[in-house]
Amino acid sequence: MHTQNVNVKTAGEETAGRWGIKPMRTDGFITNIHSRNPFDVIRADVVLARMEKQANRGCGLYYEIYEARLLSMAMIHLAKLPLNDRPAFIGAAAKRGYMVTASEEARAQDECDLLLSELAADY
Repeated sequence: MHTQNVNVKTAGEETAGRWGIKPMRTDGFITNIHSRNPFDVIRADVVLARMEKQANRGCGLYYEIYEARLLSMAMIHLAKLPLNDRPAFIGAAAKRGYMVTASEEARAQDECDLLLSELAADY
C-alpha cells in the first residue's frame, strides 16, 4: 500500500529562492541601485521624491521642462532596476500622478522641445 504525505509542500517560495527565482516585490521597496550591497532596499516613493527635487532645480518653473527631466530620470532608473522591482517603482510613480512609460517620456520630451524653441524665438 502506497501512502502520500499531503502535508509536504513540493514547490513554494522556499524552493523558488533556491533556484534563483525571486518573487516580485509588492511592499513598496525596490533595490537600492546605488548601494554596494545587493540586498539593500529603499522605498520607491523616496527615490521618486528625490528625482522630483532634482528635476525641479533646473526647470525654471516650466512644467514641460520639469516633466521631461523627471520622466527621463525615472526611465533611466527603471532600466537599472531588476525586473522584480519594476512593478513597485511603476506603481509608486502612478500613485504620485505620472506614468513611467517610453511613450509618456517621448510626449513630454516633444512638449519640452516645443517650449524651448518658443522661448528661443522670443529671446
